[in-house]
Amino acid sequence: MTDAAMAVTERAVERFAESYLRSLGADIVKNERQWTVSLPSDAETEFELDETVVEIAGDLEETSDDALTIAPESPFVDRLIEEAAARQPTGTLTLTNEHWEIQLPSWITAGPLEITDQTFTPYYDRQALCALFHIGIETVSEYQTEKLRAVAIDLADREERPQLADSYLDLTENGTHERITAGLSIDEQSIASGLEHARKCVENEIGPTIQAIREQASHAAETEFDEYRQLVRQQRNELSDQIDRTIERLTEVNEAIDTTAEQSARVRALRRRKQLRSKVADLRSEVTDLTTKIENGFPKKHEAIRDRHSLTIRIHPATATVVYYERGDLTLTLRGEDASKAVSYPYAVGIGVTNSPTCTRCGQEITSANPLTLDSQQFIGSACCANT
Repeated sequence: MTDAAMAVTERAVERFAESYLRSLGADIVKNERQWTVSLPSDAETEFELDETVVEIAGDLEETSDDALTIAPESPFVDRLIEEAAARQPTGTLTLTNEHWEIQLPSWITAGPLEITDQTFTPYYDRQALCALFHIGIETVSEYQTEKLRAVAIDLADREERPQLADSYLDLTENGTHERITAGLSIDEQSIASGLEHARKCVENEIGPTIQAIREQASHAAETEFDEYRQLVRQQRNELSDQIDRTIERLTEVNEAIDTTAEQSARVRALRRRKQLRSKVADLRSEVTDLTTKIENGFPKKHEAIRDRHSLTIRIHPATATVVYYERGDLTLTLRGEDASKAVSYPYAVGIGVTNSPTCTRCGQEITSANPLTLDSQQFIGSACCANT
């Protein structure tokens, strides 16, 4: 999992808060763990921030109650997310080689080769939609998790670009991106389609998490239902015992009626027998009712417990940015111990090299664990063929 899929940690909320505030035109002055934030008077937001000090914290307990805090689950961040999800602001960014350092793959940097020259030749621009989703998964009972998930979708082929999502988050955090103000248009239909595709990617990403929480919630529901069923059976047993005790007292009263000669005592005994017979009838009716419910499996109660433990899943896009990025060829001159050779790889700014080569000798994939090396003008794997 890349850094684009993260729990709502301090770093994640900092990135989101800065991105959203800047989308509103905010001026942010950072001083260690404090930001001084000012919003334009015409900003489309409910927030009124004029040189307002905002504290950065990893935990709400680290700050005072009346402070505006950027921290996981802070009221200020929750309000930012809610407003961002309602507005879904769409911005634009451009990534060019002039403003973005070449990203070299680990299967080169981890190996023995020295890079003596590198040149990126852009051929065309591509558009991608980078969206930041706020994800909430909870049950009414006890399970809850919050995430911020950045997704980048190429608007041409609808492929997910996780490296671009990471780059987008880094740009947002560092504040080094260049905003496009003119000359480029945004196709709303394409954005809507891209957002829907991005949402599906998020759903697939969090699918295992949802399944795990659903299983936990289901187990909790079944445990509660078993406890309820056992309690009802215990109540029925207690009622049955109470019936037995009442019948014993009724037997004693019947014997008293048969042996009592005094009229007043006999009348009292008859009245008592009537009360006990009524009580036995009521208790037997309760036992019958409980027995019927037990045999039927308590469908209404079972449904109520399942509903209480059901999952509520919220996936809201908080921000969306159309990123224009260059694609072309990255030409590297690589030097080994005894030779030097130039090689070109397809490359995209913000993404890096877009394919993984294979060893020219055995065909095994070149990876960080099997980095590239040069042998007699052949690019081979350091682990698979360098010593053969």
